[in-house]
Amino acid sequence: MNLVYLSPHYPAHFSQFVECLAKYGVRVFGISDLPDEALDSRVRNSLTGHYKVSQLENYSEVINACHFFANNLGTIDRVESHLEPWIELEAEIRKEFDVTGPKPDDLQFMKRKSKMKDVFTRAGVPVAKGTLVKDLDQCLDFINDNYPVFIKPDIGVGAADTYTINNLADLKHFFSVKQSYDYFMEEYVKGDIESFDGLTDQNGNIVFFTSHIFSNDIHNLVKQNENVWYYSVKKIPADLEKFGREVVKSAGIKEKFFHIEFFRLADGSLKALEINMRPPGGLSTHMFNFACDIDVYDWWAAIMAGQESKRKFERLYHCGFVGRKHDRHYALSHDQLYQKWGEKIVHSQPMNPIEYTVMGHWGYLPRAKDEKEMRQIIDDIIREA
Repeated sequence: MNLVYLSPHYPAHFSQFVECLAKYGVRVFGISDLPDEALDSRVRNSLTGHYKVSQLENYSEVINACHFFANNLGTIDRVESHLEPWIELEAEIRKEFDVTGPKPDDLQFMKRKSKMKDVFTRAGVPVAKGTLVKDLDQCLDFINDNYPVFIKPDIGVGAADTYTINNLADLKHFFSVKQSYDYFMEEYVKGDIESFDGLTDQNGNIVFFTSHIFSNDIHNLVKQNENVWYYSVKKIPADLEKFGREVVKSAGIKEKFFHIEFFRLADGSLKALEINMRPPGGLSTHMFNFACDIDVYDWWAAIMAGQESKRKFERLYHCGFVGRKHDRHYALSHDQLYQKWGEKIVHSQPMNPIEYTVMGHWGYLPRAKDEKEMRQIIDDIIREA
């Protein structure tokens, strides 16, 4: 099998996907914006071919790279990156070379918030009411004096260009500054974010799944400049697993990781928030491994290589991510955290610059069998002096 992997070097821990593919005999064709000599030797040695482009955003260069591989190294069988920015690019390559996997038309539910609602509805999962923004009167009819509402680009990722509308003045301000692209407005839902995350095999069967509880949503994290934290649970609520499985089935997610977010409302019910055909961000794939003592990099590579996909796993620990930002003074230093919690902080590292706003400058992965202890470790990491 020949697989094109976009950005095999970044983020650094995703290079383990490439290394595991090579271990299973998959010939990996990497496309990056680095010269060969700048790649980590383990990545470079795992690649059958590597093509440097000026930037991955340059569609024509990336397509030319794929044609080079196809003409000189062999037919392209799969395309992957595991990264949100390149999911559409993956789809375009699949269309160009008739490769198995989601094509551009298959991604409309991920690309557009308005289409995402349709997947949830088809799956029979409760979801916040929403509508595409047309004009002021149409918005007022939708709101019907039930403020607040939330407005965000219909196509977009993260917290950029999003608005909480609390009154008519806010709505008029939005229309005075909005861009020309489509926006999506939905009822404002307040609750705790819980995710359903995992991996499917080539037939869409879920072979691994877990769930995480989040401190806040990205929009509020950025707005309030908070430290982010989230952690996995050992026992997944029955309603969350039921809805999560229905969404995976409805979306037709195959040989892919998935990350589906829900709001847990004050009355205990769930409302769906969004679907992603990728792992959760940051160091979440490491967290999968530490929570269950497994290797999801190997599991995914085995699936892509056509190997046995049925693996046993058990959620043995709660594993968390806690980010720290350099613009504040913490009660416990880095060394003091390790002195207090020792081996229960299983990993820590500097975060990537493009992640600073959300994930922080330094990330910690604590692990504990007891949820109360997990929360104590989190509190110690983020507590300020």
